[in-house]
Amino acid sequence: MIQSLRRTIKFFARDTRGATAVEFALNFPIYLTIILFIIEAGRMAYIKTAINHAAEEATRYSLVNGTATEEDIKTKAQNTLIGLDADNLEAVIVTAPVDTTDKTRLVSVTIIYYYKPYVPIDVFMDNKWRGFSMSGESKGFLAEEISVL
Repeated sequence: MIQSLRRTIKFFARDTRGATAVEFALNFPIYLTIILFIIEAGRMAYIKTAINHAAEEATRYSLVNGTATEEDIKTKAQNTLIGLDADNLEAVIVTAPVDTTDKTRLVSVTIIYYYKPYVPIDVFMDNKWRGFSMSGESKGFLAEEISVL
């Protein structure tokens, strides 16, 4: 009886047919986590870049079109947010004071966007974290040309 038990143990000790499957099963969650992290980090970088670009374009638009109203500038910023969900846009803040004494205009455009990750991280965090706000800002200054006669 002990001899047959020893032979069985030796047989299973030499048999390595399922070792690769076990290694894969142990390593797969780690690799999947790394891949999902890379995807989320790339998505965050894209969103941040898109927000900054929209703020810059809205500022440029307001400086080129001196008669543009705040609503026109907000519309330009919203239309420039390509590939982003408009429902997650929290605010487009436009500040465009005009100094009447020296005919200058300082324009500041701030865009606030609510970022929601693709991966449902809130499942692991007891539903307390569902995303965060990202913002982009651009400022521009315009002075009226002074002609010397």
